[in-house]
Amino acid sequence: MARSLPYTAGDIVAVPLRDEGFALGVIARADGKGIALGYFFGQRIDALDKVTGPQALNPDNAAKVCRFGDRGIIKGLWAIVGRVTDWDPEKWPVPAFCRNGEILVQYDDRTLESVGTQRLPQSGCQDLPEDGLEGSGFVEIKLTKLIAAQEKDI
Repeated sequence: MARSLPYTAGDIVAVPLRDEGFALGVIARADGKGIALGYFFGQRIDALDKVTGPQALNPDNAAKVCRFGDRGIIKGLWAIVGRVTDWDPEKWPVPAFCRNGEILVQYDDRTLESVGTQRLPQSGCQDLPEDGLEGSGFVEIKLTKLIAAQEKDI
């Protein structure tokens, strides 16, 4: 049964990083049962007061796209800090994902349930996000590592 959520598609969340600061994410879809689809960005934000109001984020610049559990939002650990300017869900699609390096997985745009898989050559889905359902804590860890690696390369 779907529940009333404290967030909606187009909301921007501040994901706490495990070392310091926050990363931004955009809620692109939610099934109303605890699973959401998010686009996450790889820039560290030092403080929440630096992020207010609508943001002009671009899905093409996302560092990570995944299906995730919304517990971090529900528990108030991930703050809703704004909305995407001119929110249009078609610009933030549910992508195909890759499982085990060779299986293309597609999800329903509304329910986020799997609607089909297809085996591809091993290099066939290397540019797709990895399939799975990540907990909010796992998303925090992955973003922390991703941002730390980017900052180290600068």
